[in-house]
Amino acid sequence: FQHYYITNNLRRYLIMRAIIFLAIVGVVFGNQCKGVDKGDIKAAHSAARLGALVIFGNSCPGFDFDSVALSGACRSLVKQATCYGIKAASHYDSDVVSYGQLASDVSNMEEIGNLACSDAPKCFRQVKSAIQACSDANESFLDQTIAAAEAVYKRDFESQAKDFASGNQGSLLGDIATMAMNKFSSADDIRTFIEEQLTEGRKSDASAAAKQAGILAQGWCDSGCTSTTARFLEGIFGHMNGGGCNDASVFCGECQSRAASYFARN
Repeated sequence: FQHYYITNNLRRYLIMRAIIFLAIVGVVFGNQCKGVDKGDIKAAHSAARLGALVIFGNSCPGFDFDSVALSGACRSLVKQATCYGIKAASHYDSDVVSYGQLASDVSNMEEIGNLACSDAPKCFRQVKSAIQACSDANESFLDQTIAAAEAVYKRDFESQAKDFASGNQGSLLGDIATMAMNKFSSADDIRTFIEEQLTEGRKSDASAAAKQAGILAQGWCDSGCTSTTARFLEGIFGHMNGGGCNDASVFCGECQSRAASYFARN
């Protein structure tokens, strides 16, 4: 019984943390929807709605994407995130992304951080409640959700992930992608990894880490670190851009020299 209690509760914990991580990463502050076609927004929401149905349709038939993501505490976050995503797809639509492109997008990153500081906790509670209801209603919720997500990944994204990893060998992101695919090649791999963490010590450590992360995040917000960091990134990205530094995925060589000169001057 004790093993089941620990397993069930840690599974819920991991699922909730994964979902709120995606929610926080996706949000954006301000009116990012200015100039964005309403048809594009509706199309994006429709795609997300279909994705939720495919992922949660079997494990949680009562999951209502619209009530969880498009209303209440998450309504404005999801709308702004959608608009930012549409704009970012166009902004970074190039074979090589430059530091100049990053510099010009920093203000949007700043808005993401500021909204996360003010509104993300409310959205988290709304998402958490919905996922908790799914988990309470179905003890196989995690297994079924992972299986559905794996099926979608293999059908729609696996080949793209492999192409990215093979095409970026030797880079940080390429190596991370390769390691992730090697370790998590199936739903059973993911499930085994979670089961390996199911001890009282690890559960306690995870809870303590989550609490500390919350304290650090609140301190970051209260100190105005989001905007301070944004100004720094605008400065260094803008300085690094140009000369022989034309690719933001590269830091060595000319890019490293330009970064060093920025620090020397500032």
